[in-house]
Amino acid sequence: MPPPRKRIFLIGNAQKPHVIETFEKFSAWLTGLGVLAGSDLDCQPDRIKKADPDLIIALGGDGTILAVGQALRDRQIPIVGVNMGKLGYLADFSAVEVEEHLDMILNDHELVSRRMMLDVRLSRPDSTFEHGIALNDCVIRVAEPFRTVGLTVYMDDRPVTTIVSDGLILSTPTGSTAHNMACGGPIVQPDVEAIILTPLCPHSLTHRPIVVGPQTHVGIAVRKTDTGASLVLDGHYVCPIPGGSHLHVNRSSESFLLVRNPRRKSWETLVQKLKWGQALT
Repeated sequence: MPPPRKRIFLIGNAQKPHVIETFEKFSAWLTGLGVLAGSDLDCQPDRIKKADPDLIIALGGDGTILAVGQALRDRQIPIVGVNMGKLGYLADFSAVEVEEHLDMILNDHELVSRRMMLDVRLSRPDSTFEHGIALNDCVIRVAEPFRTVGLTVYMDDRPVTTIVSDGLILSTPTGSTAHNMACGGPIVQPDVEAIILTPLCPHSLTHRPIVVGPQTHVGIAVRKTDTGASLVLDGHYVCPIPGGSHLHVNRSSESFLLVRNPRRKSWETLVQKLKWGQALT
């Protein structure tokens, strides 16, 4: 008896150029193959969950993939990112490559990359709290009137340092090529599990980014005397962080499943898309 056909859900970011045209083409193609479980240009989580697909094809850019990852963080559904934007570091496929390699994408489980995520919990002085998950990064950013903020960093419940800065980035290896890299943090290969801490404009000559193991419990205390800060997960504002609050950041028990391009290695992507090591001429 042949194995059951895989079910694919197709989503697209209609704000990107040529997405609607490609979306309609892929819808007809996947329907003809008998594998389309559903499609949606609005990326509504309930519709995707109801369809219960084995795979998601996302037409857009890295932001589209991050949005899907946030919306479906409680589901372990592999995502194929088709780059219709500018950089496309997570969106690793072109539309042509998906058409050429669909059989391999559906059946080669070794192409599925399991990416670690961050579990973020904010405890406020009034005993209220927020909880979120991040695939790329958790950013503590200074709030208006944009003065520096004092942050005491704890590792496994022991105080390590106090940073006076514009904030702090806590990044996964997947997010190391995003805000972390732009602020001077290290690039870490995606299949490595680690938490990267990169200060934002520290008022010090000695504070530098550090990389800690995935089992490290990272705590951040926001000084009570400061104006507070803002919490941003994967580029989206979550809430204000009043002075006296504490953040607790750990490796999430959930993972993000991203299908990698069999024709491209992560370091090749650094060279091709981020121009790593190339002369600036």
